[in-house]
Amino acid sequence: MKSFGNFKIGWASVSITPDMPVILCGQMYDRVSRYVHDPITATALAIDNGKNSAIMVSCDMTEFDPPLIERIKKKVDGHNGIDSAHLTVGATHTHTSSYFSGDFFKDFKIFLGEDKVPAFDKPDDLLEGEEATQFWLDRISSIIFDAWDSRKPGGIAVMQDYAAIAFNRRPVFKHEDGTEESIMYGACSKDSFVRFEGSSDHSVQTLFTFDENNELTGAIVDVPCPSQIMELHYFISADYWHYARTQIRKKLDKNIFVLPICGAAGDQNPIDLVKFSKTNEKELALWNAQAGEVWCNYDPGEQCNASGERIADAVARAYRRARNRIRHDGVLDYRTVKCSFPIRKVTKADYEEADKLIKDYLKKFPGTKRMDYTDLVKMFEPIGVVSRYKQQNENDKYDFETSIFRIGDAAFASNPFELFVDYSFRIQARSKARNIFIMQLTNGSGGYLPTVEAVNGGSYSSKPASTTVGPDGGDKLVEITIKNIDELFEG
Repeated sequence: MKSFGNFKIGWASVSITPDMPVILCGQMYDRVSRYVHDPITATALAIDNGKNSAIMVSCDMTEFDPPLIERIKKKVDGHNGIDSAHLTVGATHTHTSSYFSGDFFKDFKIFLGEDKVPAFDKPDDLLEGEEATQFWLDRISSIIFDAWDSRKPGGIAVMQDYAAIAFNRRPVFKHEDGTEESIMYGACSKDSFVRFEGSSDHSVQTLFTFDENNELTGAIVDVPCPSQIMELHYFISADYWHYARTQIRKKLDKNIFVLPICGAAGDQNPIDLVKFSKTNEKELALWNAQAGEVWCNYDPGEQCNASGERIADAVARAYRRARNRIRHDGVLDYRTVKCSFPIRKVTKADYEEADKLIKDYLKKFPGTKRMDYTDLVKMFEPIGVVSRYKQQNENDKYDFETSIFRIGDAAFASNPFELFVDYSFRIQARSKARNIFIMQLTNGSGGYLPTVEAVNGGSYSSKPASTTVGPDGGDKLVEITIKNIDELFEG
């Protein structure tokens, strides 16, 4: 029997902008924030219908260290009836925010030695370690409690529109011998450019919430694109989502809550590489080097504002149709599915080759001589292969949970990956639900999940070092997601 009842809805939001420097994440070089370009925030929505519930949190962050999710669930579980099994915490995937936990350079230190990785000057007031984790936990738990405790009767309406935000970031190049190679952020201005490896999704899924008088209170907005226009720099920023939230409130003339979701976007970015490459061929080479800050020939603030305006236009168009379809009662069903996928394995020969490469490279740094970030980038792939070989000999499964739930006529499906967009197309095309919100980088961080075409094409985001599972895992995720969505919409 379906969980049908009257909706109660609560919202809350908080700044997670620290008032001291933090280590920024998302690039392969240490970055300590120098200033705040725009604030980073977290937003929570709690909804129930008297029989079931869902709590969603969105953070302006790159991704989550898995123990951080475990700690927030433990912290909020049981508060006034909260079931943390029905909690999802997702990231917008801005590269100008902090992990607030963990250490991105941990594997480099393990395999190369802490005395060999680049040293950097930490300011005395740096927010890091357990202090940073507590900062995040306190703020996220506060909005979960506030959203849950403030639930009041209300309604929802779901609508889809479109905005050109995402572009494929894996162009394909043909070599003189006829072979082809995909290069993430490759310069399309080169004569060898032939096409893009995959497509892009320009849909914008929106779920609007209303109070009992049908006044708009908030919106969940799912855009299948990471917020990565501002990346590479030394400041804090929510990237285009800061501008999108501002523009949405301006377009709708209402100071509503906005909860961003990053849809399936492992092979996407918000930059049109065809046009961008014309004036940034050298800059893209530096971008791919991942060894330091890159200033490109464009205004990132202007680009963010343009993306935000297009999102706001799509949301405004959707709202004009959705406001006449408000439901104050409906289905709310929630299920958590435990998954165990085979990890992507490497061969013993691959391991031995990578292990030798690391050991030989270390010989270049005798005594107290340290590597620079260019050296770390060179070691990223072989370290990934050695680490994977050791991992697969201990446990060849990647265990995670996906939340699949229904709110009214909308289906939501989470995953911890940077999911390539083709998997989302398959889910959306074959599922019974009309409106499906894919939520990547939610409740964990499982690396990229590439397609067969991407694995064949090569490059970062498709090799073992940047992936946990391979295309066979993507196939399994698609089937699990479709099966569970369809069961929620039977009858």
